[in-house]
Amino acid sequence: MPEPPDSAQREHIERALDRCLLVEASAGTGKTHAMVRRMLALVRSGTCPVERLAAVTFTRKAAAELRDRFQLELQAQARSAPEAERSTLRESLDNLDLCFVGTIHSFCAKLLRERPVEAQVDVGFRELDEQEDLVLRDEAWRAYV
Repeated sequence: MPEPPDSAQREHIERALDRCLLVEASAGTGKTHAMVRRMLALVRSGTCPVERLAAVTFTRKAAAELRDRFQLELQAQARSAPEAERSTLRESLDNLDLCFVGTIHSFCAKLLRERPVEAQVDVGFRELDEQEDLVLRDEAWRAYV
């Protein structure tokens, strides 16, 4: 099978572990696969413990798929890894619930909940659900018109 034309970028995603990256590509091009490989490389190398890892997506569906695929691959790697890496991977599995994989909105809300005073937001703030958002947008538009 021929090498994909973006193979250098794919390798960069997996190997440039000393920086944050934005991965932007069309549907079905392998973003989730590339992100899972990067997350595994970060954990395996010891560059980033799983509890300090953050993977931010635009949709809830993408976040759920990324989390599921990361967990499955982490489990597979923990079974087949050399003994020296196995304990790190098993510990990562034990702490997987501390890893943040979610939408940009949920990531921002998490930050605001961690530091409400510094962000000058009400400590009891909550995110709007989709229906509330639609109602408020409609009210704002009507007031504007």
